[in-house]
Parts: sequence; structure tokens; C-alpha cells
Amino acid sequence: MKFPRWAIPVVATFAATGLVLSACGQERPGAQQNTAAKPPAAAPAADAPVPAAAPTTLEVASVSKLGKVVTDGDGRTLYRFDNDTARPPASTCEGACAKAWPPAAAGAGETEVQGVEQSLVGKVKRPDGSWQVTLGGWPLYRFAKDQSPGDVKGQGVGGTWYAAAPTGKKAAPVKQSNRLKGWTVITAKQDPKLGLILTDGDGRTLYRFDKDTNKPPTTNCFGKCKKAWPPAVFKGWKKVKLEGVSKKVVNFIERKDDGKCQLTINGWPMYYYEQDQQPGDTNGQGVGGVWWATTPTGKKAAGTGSNTGSGGGY
Repeated sequence: MKFPRWAIPVVATFAATGLVLSACGQERPGAQQNTAAKPPAAAPAADAPVPAAAPTTLEVASVSKLGKVVTDGDGRTLYRFDNDTARPPASTCEGACAKAWPPAAAGAGETEVQGVEQSLVGKVKRPDGSWQVTLGGWPLYRFAKDQSPGDVKGQGVGGTWYAAAPTGKKAAPVKQSNRLKGWTVITAKQDPKLGLILTDGDGRTLYRFDKDTNKPPTTNCFGKCKKAWPPAVFKGWKKVKLEGVSKKVVNFIERKDDGKCQLTINGWPMYYYEQDQQPGDTNGQGVGGVWWATTPTGKKAAGTGSNTGSGGGY
């Protein structure tokens, strides 16, 4: 058989290099070209088992406005669905619903828990044969639009989806105390780690900032700093209630940025920390090595906390 002139260089090239083009156009060194038709690859069986998802670990976290909610091991909020049932446990979220709300997978053994009562945790078989974690009988889900730990974008969606509380009930917005509303309330409270510290009437911890000064009383927390560390507002001498705090150390300064009066303790301007979500939280202790819970005399609380050197120091 004679090759056309134009084909000779091509054949020679492939012969020299030992390369042969496979049926899909990819070069395979040293391979022999097989002109026989290959049988098509067998399609996977329709009932082939789907690889099981990793079992979910249940933990507890505090989130803004909702308080304590149940999360998975990565800190992602877990939800319950009103259209499901808890007695008996049953999931009604399938297909497109399950893509938007991925079920929390259960393993063969008991679900690992931290901060959740084990007796409330179980599992239910889903319509597709997989197993899903339940809490208080309610099947648990993630929300596809939650991107980061602490996100609760699924709360209240459709009036049927709610973050799960550690009891299995719906997480509800934290109710703010109306105690002495409009007053400046300062209370000395015994903290198990930090000793005697100051809180407001709602139990929120008060902090001081090393980059401020107390002689003269001056704040240096503005812009992003102010957003992360909201100033404690002083509401006037006629509306001050003190518990375990001397009136001699209480005063205020007028802020340069907005003209509002900021509470001071022994000259140190007082702040809250935006990441404190519950009464008694002291997440701001030691942040950046410059933020500290405050004693009744305006000194730094003795404990260093777990946030020394972290962000938000400003």
C-alpha cells in the first residue's frame, strides 16, 4: 500500500518518536495503535451505593441576636424544618430542597457531641436510604448560603426554617432586658476566670483600652475600632445606678467624633465588645494585648483570657 506524499513525513514522525494517538486524541508513548473497536465502558449500576457523607459532630456556639445554637464540627449553623416531624422523626426535605439544605449526616455509631445532651441526639433514615442526625427528634440541616462559621442566613427562611437550639427547640432572638431602661447601670460581678469585673444592667462586660489615657480621660477608639468596641454611653447623673462600685470613680467624657457622653471608670473610657453575645461573655479579654475587662476601681482584670495577640486590637 502506498501512502500519499503528504502522509510520509507524518508517519515517519510518529514512527521515530514512538508516539501513537489514542482514540481520544491523547498521545501515549510507545503504545500500539489498536484499530479494533473497543466495547463501550459499562455504565454504573442504577442502584450503585452513593458514598456516605462524613458523620456530623454537634457543637454549641453563641451567635449574634440568637444566643446559643447548634453547629457542626466546622462551626456551621444547623437548622430544623417545620415541615418535618419530631414524633416520629421524619424528614420531608428531598431533591432541590436537600441541595439548598444539605442534611446533617449520621454515622454508624453515636453522634459525637460537645455541649449538647447525648440523650437528645438520634438519627432517622431518609427517603434515599441515608441516615440523618436528629436533635430532640428534629432532623438537622445546614444552609447552602451560610458561608462562614456564625452565619445564620437560614433563620426564618420561608417561615419554616430555624436554627436549632441545644435543646432541639427553635433558636429565638435574644430578648434585651428592660431593667432600668434609659439608665446607666454599673454592677460589680464575680467572674469565675477574671475575678471581680464590671458589667452593665444587662450583664454585658465593660472593657478598657490601653491606647486610651485616664489622665486626662481620652478615647482613641474611632472608625473600625469603634464599630468593634462600641462605647458605653453615660446617660446622666440623675439616671445612674451603682452596685458594688464607688460613685467617686464614675464619670464621663464627651467624644470628639459624635459628641456623645462616654462612661469612664477612674478616668478610663468604657466599651463593650461586639463579639460578646450573651450576658457574662468576656471574649474581649486580652484581645490584641490591649483590651481588658475592668475592675470596680478601673484597673485591668487579672485574667488574661484566651485572646491575647488576636485581631481587633487597633
